[in-house]
Amino acid sequence: MRRFNAFSSILLGVILGLASVLQISAANEDGSKLVTPETEEAVPGPLDGLTFRGALGPDGKPKDIPDIFIFENGTFVSKECELRCKYPARPYFVRANGSKTEFISETQCPYKDAKIVWRGIIEGGRISGKSTWVTKRWYWTVESTFEFEGKLVENITGSSKTD
Repeated sequence: MRRFNAFSSILLGVILGLASVLQISAANEDGSKLVTPETEEAVPGPLDGLTFRGALGPDGKPKDIPDIFIFENGTFVSKECELRCKYPARPYFVRANGSKTEFISETQCPYKDAKIVWRGIIEGGRISGKSTWVTKRWYWTVESTFEFEGKLVENITGSSKTD
């Protein structure tokens, strides 16, 4: 029995050692550090400076909850969600699709096991899309979909940025 315990301890040590080596060597080909949720830093994004005033509501129902959607410093935030659960501004990712710009962003509530994934489209000074809210309870998971829309808010100079 002692042999087995000693072997198990050695095997566990080797596995943990390999795991730490793999974690340390996790880098891009150019040697830069891989971006993980813990190390993710915001970098300027193509939608930065855009602010939309609009509303959101449960999928298929009236959008009657006022909201402001902000792209700033490479991050996206819904002010209503920030107010309700302190969902922080998080990095967003974009792609062009014809005259539309599609974006996605994911945020996590800091004190609940809840997250929101935002998927939206910006076109002609308007934003629209859906957000999926997932919260895990002790023995079940709740998933809800919300629709959102809004109109670009003009900046102080009176012009608006749509690209």
